[in-house]
Amino acid sequence: MNKHYYPFSAIIGQEAMKKALLLNVVNPKIGGVLINGEKGTAKSTAVRALSPLTDKKIVELPLSISEDRLVGSIDMEKTLACGAVHFEAGVLKKADQNILYVDEVNLLQDYIIDILLDVSANGMNRIEREGVSFSHQSDFILVGTMNREEGELRPHFLDRFGLYVNIQGEQDPRARVDILKNRYAYEENRQFFCQSFGDQEAKFKVLISEAKELMKRMVVSEENLEKIISLCLKSNVMGHRADLVMEQTAKAIAALNGRTEINDHDIEEAAFFALMHRQKERSQQQQEEEQTDSQEPEDELEPDENQQEPQADDAPSEADNQKPDKDEADQSEQDDQQKEQQKPGKPLTENFEIGQDFKLKDFGHQPDRRVRRGQGKRTNIRSASKSGRYIFTTMQRKNDDLALDATIRAAAPFQRQRKSNGMAINIREEDIREKVRQKKIANLLVFVVDASGSMGANQRMVETKGAIMSLLKDAYVKRDKICLVSFRGDEAQVLLPPTRSVERGYKLLENMEIGGKTPLNAGLTKGIQVIKSELKKAPDLMPMMIVITDGKGNVSLEEDKKPKAELFEIGEKIREFKQINTMVIDIEKQGMMRFGIAKELAAMMNSEYRAMDELSSDKILTMVESIRGTA
Repeated sequence: MNKHYYPFSAIIGQEAMKKALLLNVVNPKIGGVLINGEKGTAKSTAVRALSPLTDKKIVELPLSISEDRLVGSIDMEKTLACGAVHFEAGVLKKADQNILYVDEVNLLQDYIIDILLDVSANGMNRIEREGVSFSHQSDFILVGTMNREEGELRPHFLDRFGLYVNIQGEQDPRARVDILKNRYAYEENRQFFCQSFGDQEAKFKVLISEAKELMKRMVVSEENLEKIISLCLKSNVMGHRADLVMEQTAKAIAALNGRTEINDHDIEEAAFFALMHRQKERSQQQQEEEQTDSQEPEDELEPDENQQEPQADDAPSEADNQKPDKDEADQSEQDDQQKEQQKPGKPLTENFEIGQDFKLKDFGHQPDRRVRRGQGKRTNIRSASKSGRYIFTTMQRKNDDLALDATIRAAAPFQRQRKSNGMAINIREEDIREKVRQKKIANLLVFVVDASGSMGANQRMVETKGAIMSLLKDAYVKRDKICLVSFRGDEAQVLLPPTRSVERGYKLLENMEIGGKTPLNAGLTKGIQVIKSELKKAPDLMPMMIVITDGKGNVSLEEDKKPKAELFEIGEKIREFKQINTMVIDIEKQGMMRFGIAKELAAMMNSEYRAMDELSSDKILTMVESIRGTA
């Protein structure tokens, strides 16, 4: 059936996206393309429009696909008819030598991504499960589209895409008018609209065909390879795949231009497509600085006026430098008055900025075998619903999620002894098997942070705020909730209630103040209260409590108890609370006067323990992942 796809040549603008797609059709060794862009920018339209231009089919992979439909499963009809297990191919078999297209690829389940990574790495799909042993070739062009606002891709999977294109909507009013006119004409009469672009589509077919022939005679010189490698090193890319992709892309560019030799222009254009998503963040920041520096000479074309402005700004600053003595004296008097009027336990505080955020490694609550409900992308759980990855079968009857293949295999050996009663197979109660599924669930991350005066030393609070901000951003992608409990003075307070809002979290973290005593006992108690409250709302939630402190609590909840003795009593109760995982990050300095109370607290709570002095500022996050333990 002719579906009358929107013609490729009728797409206005988006030249980079169209070029990247054509390059992959000409040279499948490039490894596919990832198209990132706003909604409604013709991403899916362009991918589907490739179908009439090439002999390759567009095989679409739905987001809701199950593992058995992806890799293949038992052909029940043939199995029942022949009495032997027969394999039914999945989407990966259909995608062989074709284009595998995934719309909203960043929303794929992790276990589906794992399969795609394995198959794309070796070009083979191997199935060893449920009595099926089968393998077949699956070599495809992987094309994905996504909108970054809905979440990022895992770095390993991102690197599997040969090229990357970032697109936006057309800004030219005339171009937007033409887009509307074309779309109206297409919707009114699709067949006539496609025929009107027949000549242009034919030219694309000829261009692709001739380019494929030129690819067979393509020559790459030693100088070309040196140029490719120098660009990769200059761009500070990760790994060596960029070198290989750039070579194959430059060859395809030369072929589309009617040549059998590549030149520097081809290599530079290939770098635009192949290096953008492989550059390390430092390199990207350096590029922005270089771009800013390159614009500075243009801003200095009028030196007289521009040089006078800084002098005008400098004059008040020198005058201001003479005022601080009086201002500081006045401020000192105000501070003394505040100290006299201030109630005990509520000392003056100071504020610290949010430190630089960091890249996170995967971490999460330690998995267990409990069956849970919920959504998310953090920790593997046993699914209580009929969604998730089918991992094995069970004879226990819980959710009526029938494992038909396993049930048939259980019944098959007894068919000669059982009467058929007109049925192809006689299944009894003892033969029935149900599916056990696995999926991911969100976590609740509760940070219990020491906000006493000691946290101001060596910018520890700046680092801590940066760490929490990084986790908050990661939680947005993983659908987690994050809560921040701070303790100082005589009390603990929930500074950041459980939330997924990055913007709200940033504002609350920015205003978190430091100073006063260390009511660690109150902080731990408040953290547990938050967790218990959230568990009442969502019993299947998997909470983690991360305590950042030196352990030197000096405020008791009960007047007749000493702070340290009460602290260990609270720690013992937390250890008995089996529904949470905990970690203690010790900020106490190494040295002769080290008390080691935080380490004792971690042992009491059966928590993961890390000393701050062993870590650089960006290691707070890296070590949090160890809280998972072994699954």
